[in-house]
Amino acid sequence: MQQQGVYTKTLIAFEDEGNYGKDPANVATASKNMPFNSNSLSANQNTTAPATITGRRDPVEPIMGNIDVSGEIVVPVDGNALGYWLTALFGTPTTTAGENEGTYNHVFKPSKRQPSLVIEKAYPDINVFAKYNGCKLSSFNISAGGDGELTATIGIMGANETINDISMATNAEEVALERFNNFMITAFKINDEEVAIATEVTMNMDNGLDGDTYTVGSKGFRTGVNEGILAISGSMTAFFNDAKYIEYAENSDTISAELIMETGDFKLSFLYPEMKLARNTPSIEGPTGIRQQLDYNAFYKNNAENSSVVITLTNKHESYAIE
Repeated sequence: MQQQGVYTKTLIAFEDEGNYGKDPANVATASKNMPFNSNSLSANQNTTAPATITGRRDPVEPIMGNIDVSGEIVVPVDGNALGYWLTALFGTPTTTAGENEGTYNHVFKPSKRQPSLVIEKAYPDINVFAKYNGCKLSSFNISAGGDGELTATIGIMGANETINDISMATNAEEVALERFNNFMITAFKINDEEVAIATEVTMNMDNGLDGDTYTVGSKGFRTGVNEGILAISGSMTAFFNDAKYIEYAENSDTISAELIMETGDFKLSFLYPEMKLARNTPSIEGPTGIRQQLDYNAFYKNNAENSSVVITLTNKHESYAIE
C-alpha cells in the first residue's frame, strides 16, 4: 500500500526543560495533532569518498558524515493552533483575560531560551512514524495580502531522528483550526495610524540558531541547538502616493508598524515598535500606477513594549503554558 499524504499527521510535544533531545515523560498524552499543509522535516547525512589506496580501482566503503535534521513545515495562519508554534518560537506567552467573556489574550515576546520540541511525521497507513527530537524553530515567515491562502512557513532545526513502527502518542489532542484569511486583515498601521496603501506585507523572523553542535561520541547527531540574535525583517509593497516613506528612509527615521487580523472572538496582531525602512526609490516600469517596495528591519532600542516584536493572539484557549 502506498501512503497518501491526505492521511498523514504532524504531531508535536514540548520537551521537558533540562532534558533536551528526549521525549517528555507524558509524550503519549501531551502530543498535539497539528493542522498543516506540508512537512519537509527530515534527516540528511552526507557521504564522502575516501582517498584510500587498496591496489585496485574499485572504490572503498564511503565515510558517513554528520546528520542534519532540518526542514520546513507550512501551516495555516489561524487563531488557535498557531499559538503552539508561537510558543515554540518565543516561549510561553503572558496570558490575561480578554475583553469578551471566555476569551484570552496571549502576548508573545522573545525570551532568553526557546523551548524544544519532539515532532513526529506519521504515515499511519504503512505504520511508519518518523520522530525528531531536539527541534527548535529556526525561522517563522508570513506573507500577507492578495486572495490566496494565508500560511506561515516554519523553519525547523533538530537533533535526532528515529524511525518507529508505532506512534509516540496514544491519545494525541486534536488541535482545532480557526483559520484567518487575507480578507480578515482589518488594519495595517504605521506609527499607530491606519493606512490603506500596502498590497502585500512580508514578515520574517530568524532565531539565528547555531546548528554546528556536533560532538565526539554523539553518533553524528547534534547535541544541542543554541539561540542567537533574533533577526526581524520583511517588506511592504505599497502604492506610491507621496514621498513620506522615501523620506522616512532618507532620514533614517524610526517608525512602528502593526498588522491586525480579526474574525469573531479571534484576533492576531504583529507589532514592531521600532523599525527602519531601507532606501529604495521606486522605478518606473510602465504607464500604470507605480508601487514601491519598502524593505524594513525591526529592532529594540528603547520602546514601551521592551521588545523588538510583540505578537498578540486573542482566542478561547485558556493557556499555552508548557505542560
